Amino acid sequence: MADIELKIKSRDLDTLVKIISSINPSADIDLIRRAYAYAQNSHKDQVRLSGEPFIIHPLEVAIILANLKLDTTTIAAALLHDVVEDTEVSLEILTERFGAEVALLVDGVTKISTLKKKTRYKEEVYSLRKMLLATIKDVRVILIKLADKLHNMRTIMFQPESKQKVIAQDVMGIYAPLAGRLGISSMRAELEDLAFHVLHHDVYHDIADKVALRKHEIEDFIEDIRYILHRQLERLNVSAEITGRAKHFYSIYRKMQNQDKPFEEIFDIRAIRIITAEVKDCYGILGIIHTLWSPITARFKDYIAVPKSNMYQSLHTTVIGPDGLPLEFQIRTWEMHATAEMGIAAHWLYKEGTTSARRENINVSLLHRLRKLDTETQEMGSSREFMKELKMDLYEDEIFVFTPKGKIVKLAKGSTPVDFAYGIHTEVGNQCVGARVNSQMVPLKTELKSGDIVEIITSKKGHPSEAWLKFVKSSNARYKIRAWQRRDLDLDRKEHEVAGKPEDESKKKQERQEKTAEVSIPDSELIKIKNASRQKRSSLSINGTSNVLIKLSQCCQPIPGDDVIGFITRGRGITVHKKTCPSLARLRIEQERFINIVWEGSGNTYPVKIVIRGIDRQNLLKDIADEIAVCKTNILKFEANIVSKDNAEFKLIIEVQSMAQLKEIVAKLKHIKNVTNVYKLNEKVLLK
Repeated sequence: MADIELKIKSRDLDTLVKIISSINPSADIDLIRRAYAYAQNSHKDQVRLSGEPFIIHPLEVAIILANLKLDTTTIAAALLHDVVEDTEVSLEILTERFGAEVALLVDGVTKISTLKKKTRYKEEVYSLRKMLLATIKDVRVILIKLADKLHNMRTIMFQPESKQKVIAQDVMGIYAPLAGRLGISSMRAELEDLAFHVLHHDVYHDIADKVALRKHEIEDFIEDIRYILHRQLERLNVSAEITGRAKHFYSIYRKMQNQDKPFEEIFDIRAIRIITAEVKDCYGILGIIHTLWSPITARFKDYIAVPKSNMYQSLHTTVIGPDGLPLEFQIRTWEMHATAEMGIAAHWLYKEGTTSARRENINVSLLHRLRKLDTETQEMGSSREFMKELKMDLYEDEIFVFTPKGKIVKLAKGSTPVDFAYGIHTEVGNQCVGARVNSQMVPLKTELKSGDIVEIITSKKGHPSEAWLKFVKSSNARYKIRAWQRRDLDLDRKEHEVAGKPEDESKKKQERQEKTAEVSIPDSELIKIKNASRQKRSSLSINGTSNVLIKLSQCCQPIPGDDVIGFITRGRGITVHKKTCPSLARLRIEQERFINIVWEGSGNTYPVKIVIRGIDRQNLLKDIADEIAVCKTNILKFEANIVSKDNAEFKLIIEVQSMAQLKEIVAKLKHIKNVTNVYKLNEKVLLK
C-alpha cells in the first residue's frame, strides 16, 4: 500500500449493489436491500464516535466482503451483524425474516453481553474463542469478523489514543496473522499497515517517505523489467500480465528488524508478479527468468507443487537483477491469483445455491486445531495459555518433510521428530522411542528442515515423556502428550482404588529407595544386555536379579574396567553410565533410580569410538590398520580425513574386551611414526 487513507468515504447502498451486480448480475439483490433497510431502521438512533450514522459501519463491512466476491447471504449477514448485540432485535426475529443461515452467521459474530463484567483481556479471549469455534460450522463468520475489524481500523483515529494501541496490538497479534492463515493476503497487508501506523507512527512515516522518494526509480526499474520479459514471452507465444510494486510498509519494517539493517540496506523491497493462463506456462516463465538473471537458489519456493495450508499457490524466485540487487518474482495462474488475494473467500465467488457443497471441501484444518486447543485449555482453566498457543499457531511458517516412502508431511517451522510422529498418528507419537533423519540417528528434540526424510522408531513399551513438552512445536503434539499423561494418571488412580490402598507418593518413594538400597555388588549372576550392534551375554552383574534388559549408554560408552553405575529407566530396564558421565548431572534429582553395578570377567567385546590424529605421510593409513590387525581387534567402521594442511584425522569404531586392552591398542598406535594423539570420540581426553 502506497499510503493509508484515514478519511471516511461517503458511500451508500447503491455503491454496494453496484459492486455485487458488476460481478454477478443474477445475485439476490432483494435480500441485500431488505437487510440494509432492516439494519438502518434498527440502528436509526445510534451514531458512531465519528458522528456519522451507525449504519455506515455495517455498510462498509458489507462492501469489503462484496469486493472479496462473497455470496449475498454473507453480505446480508454483514449488514445485520450488529443488530442483535446493539439493538432489541433477537436471533429468532432474524431467523424469521432472513432465514436460519443468515441468523447463524450473525450469531457467530455477536458478542456475549454477560462478559461485560470480565476484564478486557478475558473478554477478548472468550469472544475470540467463540468466534473461532463458530467458524468450524461456517468459516464465513470469521470473514465477517475480519471485515468488521478492518473497517474499525480504517476509522481508528476516532478512538482515544490509549484504546487505539490496545486495538492495534490485537490486530497485529491475532487478526492480521489469521487473515494470512486464511490466505487473504490483501486484507492481511492492510491490517498490518494500519496497526503499524498506530503502534509505530514515526517509523511508519519515515519508511513511507523513503519509499515515496524512490517511487519513480522503482517504477522506471519495473517498467524496464516488464519490457524485457514481454519481448521474451512474445517469442514463445506466452501471454501474461506483469505488474510490479514496492512491498507494503510493515513488510519492509519486519525485514529491517529481522536483518538488523537500516532502510538504505534493504534492497529487495521491489517485487514483480506475473500472472498467466496455465500451470505449464508458469514453469516456462520461470525458466526464462533464470536464463536472464542469476537465481539465488536458497530463495526459490515451489508452492504450486506443494501448496501452503491456506491453499496459496505460486512460484517464488529471487534473482540478482540487472542492477546487481535482489529482485523477487511471483509467478501464478489467474485462478491461483484469485486464491492468493481472497484465500478461503474464493470458495464463495457468487456461486449462489452451491455454498453448502463448496463449504464441505474447504480446508479449515487450522480452525479444527484451534477447537482441539480450546477444549484442552478449558480443562486446564488457562485463557492465557489459549492465547499463547493461538498466537504461536497463527505465526507458524511451514516446512515440508518426507516419510521414508516419499509422502510429504507439512509441519510448522521448528518442528521436531516428535511433532512429525504425532502428525502421522497418535499411537506413532505415543510409542516413539527414537528417530532417524536422513538415515542418521538424532535426538528427538532435533529441529527438522524442509527436505528431511524422517523415520520414527517405535516400541510397544515406549510412552510420551513430560520432557517432550519443552521442545515440541505443534499444539497437536502437546495436546496428545497431555492427554496421555491424564490417561496414565487415571489408570494409576484406578489401580490404587482396586487395591484398596490410597495413593501415597511419599510412601511409594520410600519403598523405591528401600528397594534400591537392597541391591548389592553381584557374585556371578549374568543379565541380558543389548548394545548398538546385537544382543549377547554381558559381563555385568546384579545381586538377586536375572533376565533384566540393560544397555550401555552411548553418551559415554563404558567398557570393562570403567567405574560404572546403573540408572533404572521406566519400562526399558537399566542404562549403564560411567560415573564421570556428564549426563548423570541431570539425573541426580532421582537418586532412588540409581543402582550399583560391576563388571565381571568375560570374553565379550564392546564397540568404542576413537580418534587418531597425526601428520599426514605416505602409508600412514596402512600402518594404523596393520597395527590394529596385530592386536587382533575388529574394526567396525573407519573414516579418514585431511582436516588441515599436512594434518590427518582418522575416526574408528573398534571392538575391545576391556579398558586394559584398549590402553594396549592405544599404546601401539601412539608409537606409529607421525601419530600425535589418540582419544575417545566426544571426550577429547588423551588415552594413556
